[in-house]
Amino acid sequence: ACHQKEEYPSVPEVTEPQPTGEIIPTVDRQKELKAAKKNNSDTVAWLYIPGAEVDDPVMQAEDNGHYLWLGEDGEYSTWGCYYAHCENHFGGRDKLDTNTTIFGHSASNCDPNGPKFTKLYRYMDADYVKDHPYIYLSVTGEDLVFQITALFITDIEFDYIVPNPTGSELTEFFRTVARKNWLNFDGVTFSEDDTVLTLSTCCRKYDTAKTGNQRLVVMAKLLPEGATAQPYTVSLAENPEMP
Repeated sequence: ACHQKEEYPSVPEVTEPQPTGEIIPTVDRQKELKAAKKNNSDTVAWLYIPGAEVDDPVMQAEDNGHYLWLGEDGEYSTWGCYYAHCENHFGGRDKLDTNTTIFGHSASNCDPNGPKFTKLYRYMDADYVKDHPYIYLSVTGEDLVFQITALFITDIEFDYIVPNPTGSELTEFFRTVARKNWLNFDGVTFSEDDTVLTLSTCCRKYDTAKTGNQRLVVMAKLLPEGATAQPYTVSLAENPEMP
């Protein structure tokens, strides 16, 4: 099973969850981001996810298919690279869209030690989320910290990659996430004022009809500058809505 308890190797610079009340440190990837931009001008950000062993640049092209089978060097690659939704805007925390989506490939066997975003399956374990609550995104001049708030399986009928939902569309967006969320938090919630980071990958585990239209999605919310660690608990939801 994908969510059985396992021990996983970790990235060298893992930042441990901070004790309650202590400031959550950022992770500076400005030097790496600058070098990546020099190598490929399509680079828009640097993504660091200790829990999923991701420490890589994020590309962006004019359409979402461009980097599907290209590495960050622009050459053919079976596992591609991490790339952002073509409609998203990248700048400091005030310039991000309501919802920024980053795509990556995963293996069809959903092995949590597999390549690229296959490692997102680790977050189907509530204890693992508790031990690895943060995702770090560096944009030019600013290192941002996001806290994981949702994991779910969906089909693409739910437009979870919409950049700037407003009004009733925004309300329904968060309601749908809540219904689908595998993670039951006490002390961490989404609000309609949040800036969201969405990680998306194909999911074949539950796709019995082999539609190819199901996705594993991890969502995290942007924390304020200088945010302190807050107490919370997380468990697996009993009946998350499935596609």
